Amino acid sequence: MFRRFIVLFSVVLMALSVAGLSCAAQPAQAPTENSQAVTRPPLTLPTNPSIQGTPIPQTTGGGANGPLAYAGKLVFVSGTNDVGGPQLYTSTANGTNWIKLTSNTQGGERFPKWSPDGTKVAFYSDMTGNTQIYVINADGSNQVQLTNNKFNDSFPAWSPDGTKIAFTSNRDSVEQIYIMNADGSIQVRITNNSADDAGPCWSPDGKKIVFQSDRDGNPKIYVMDADGSNQTKLSSTLFTDDYPAWSPDGSQIVFQSSELGHFEIYLMKADGSGRTRITGGNIDNKYPAWSPDGSKIVFYSKRDCTNDNGEIYIMNADGTGQTRITRSDCTDAGLTSWH
Repeated sequence: MFRRFIVLFSVVLMALSVAGLSCAAQPAQAPTENSQAVTRPPLTLPTNPSIQGTPIPQTTGGGANGPLAYAGKLVFVSGTNDVGGPQLYTSTANGTNWIKLTSNTQGGERFPKWSPDGTKVAFYSDMTGNTQIYVINADGSNQVQLTNNKFNDSFPAWSPDGTKIAFTSNRDSVEQIYIMNADGSIQVRITNNSADDAGPCWSPDGKKIVFQSDRDGNPKIYVMDADGSNQTKLSSTLFTDDYPAWSPDGSQIVFQSSELGHFEIYLMKADGSGRTRITGGNIDNKYPAWSPDGSKIVFYSKRDCTNDNGEIYIMNADGTGQTRITRSDCTDAGLTSWH
């Protein structure tokens, strides 16, 4: 199931050419000469009556209530102005000061994650054919391929101490979860199921990993010890629950679910109790990630777009105050990481 998702997502991306310490990180280095400052094209909003807020000039951030004051930086994928395919960008958490990190001419980059110290970004890309895992410095320099095989490796996630990366691979027929050193060495499989296991995310203390598995049909959220033992199912709906992420204090997990017939964002306690939906509407809200202090959640939504991509939004951790951050003619896609 996850292999089909990766292939379909790759086709869509090319046709359009997109925490605490567990799934976010600390401040990154300032841009250097290796980075490329980006001037976004003039704002052209699609004809859609659901659009709210006011246009955001390149030099300021804001929404319907004026300038924003979110701290930190985002890394995300956008297809804006990229003939070669979607690329990695950073911006302020207010959506300003875009910096282009990658300029790869084949395939597309996806699902970037800040390292815990903010000096690197891990991501996966099909620039060589199959999806493989890469890291790049926060200033856009020194792109390094960490995995290199004829299969698909994806969804990298840094350990809280930055020494290891968990990831998904189908090198053993079905998708399973592996761990490697941060330099790509010593790749070890930690799940061993006949169904797909994918999308790992470390707990803030590094002792556990939350992930998604379709061993019971549709994907559900599971948790395990960091060595792959004690696998426990946290969600038990009849729908798809996936892309989990720990809150910085370890008390909650945010994820997306198709419970309403499309994807919305939910919270639950770390033990799986207290399932609560925090977004609504009739169109996808997906790929949630925490702010470093746990007070906000950044996510992707199609609500203001007429194509198959979307824009990036930020909301309070309880779902209130949803604000559009990017205005890139609906060419952003996939997961955003915040540090």
